[in-house]
Amino acid sequence: MRFLHHIKKRVAMRLFPLIALASCLMALPSLHAQAPCRDTIVRVHDSICEGESYTFHGRTIYHSGLYFDTLPRVNDTLCDSVVILRLSVLEYPETGIGKRQHCRRNIGWDLISGFPGVNYYHWTSEPDDSTLHGQERFSWIHVNPQQPTTYHLHLDYRESPPQCPFDTSISINPVVIVVAAMHAEPDEITYDDMHIIAEDFSIGTREYLWGGWAGRNWYINGVRQVKNNEWVEFYGDPSWGDTVHLMMEAYSTTCLDTAYKDIPFRRVALFFPNVFTPDRDENNLFFPHTTGVYEYELWLFDRFGLQVFHATDPSQGWDGTTPGGLRCRQGTYTWRCRYRDAITPNGYQTLTGTVTLLR
Repeated sequence: MRFLHHIKKRVAMRLFPLIALASCLMALPSLHAQAPCRDTIVRVHDSICEGESYTFHGRTIYHSGLYFDTLPRVNDTLCDSVVILRLSVLEYPETGIGKRQHCRRNIGWDLISGFPGVNYYHWTSEPDDSTLHGQERFSWIHVNPQQPTTYHLHLDYRESPPQCPFDTSISINPVVIVVAAMHAEPDEITYDDMHIIAEDFSIGTREYLWGGWAGRNWYINGVRQVKNNEWVEFYGDPSWGDTVHLMMEAYSTTCLDTAYKDIPFRRVALFFPNVFTPDRDENNLFFPHTTGVYEYELWLFDRFGLQVFHATDPSQGWDGTTPGGLRCRQGTYTWRCRYRDAITPNGYQTLTGTVTLLR
């Protein structure tokens, strides 16, 4: 019996560590249990058009911004999630089309349109313009239509699927080049002859083209004149200045060009009266009224060719007597004047005429 008790005790002592180990293993978590979860973050970027709404986890959103929501764990295999929405509300790209013509080289039109954020453009033309081909997806195009043409533009934030589309159009005419040319005379004007004649010889100013008139405007010293015919005549004004600047503005429906001519105004005046009365209180001396004359000589002769007066100063007048002091008879006398002025300092001018002496 004691032998059997000894055997049981030794067996128990050998089994105790195994039983303790088994108890510890039973106390540990199961190797097949779910590992601890970490919250996951989901980021969403999206956009809507102005005036539209966006549904986000049961909420209706109308404005741009950052929005958050949390999705709780629903079972042992799914963790909690945080959803971050970045929403952009896009304006409709309501933009027009700018145009700029090129007249000097007759190379057509620039058409320009754009809107921030828009990256999809699509141009079409009616009727078809071959110069548009290859430029349909640009915000800036250059075209040279040969007939009146309407250009349509479709704008969108992205090509597919379309978002916030907008359409616009513009109608343009072919560029009609104008080359201004004119002929004007005289080459100078004076107090004796103060009128100017001019004629339009321009290219492209005589036709009715593409729904608009072609023509010209005349300007004198920057002042637009009432007359706008091809052939015009203007009468001078002493207030014009020393140089008359004549300009013609030639235009077509699309283009404009200018031609001009500077005409000197010879401000030299030499006016002789044709009658005087030496025995009266007024108009009793014969002498010229001068402007701009700095060398001067005057002779007077009776009807027999005899000299009755001579002067080298315009202020010296003839009182109707001979150099010896005798009274000259009533009648017609011939005068001859030789002078120089500031316009032609190296040459002399000569004038002749008659004056009647009345007693």
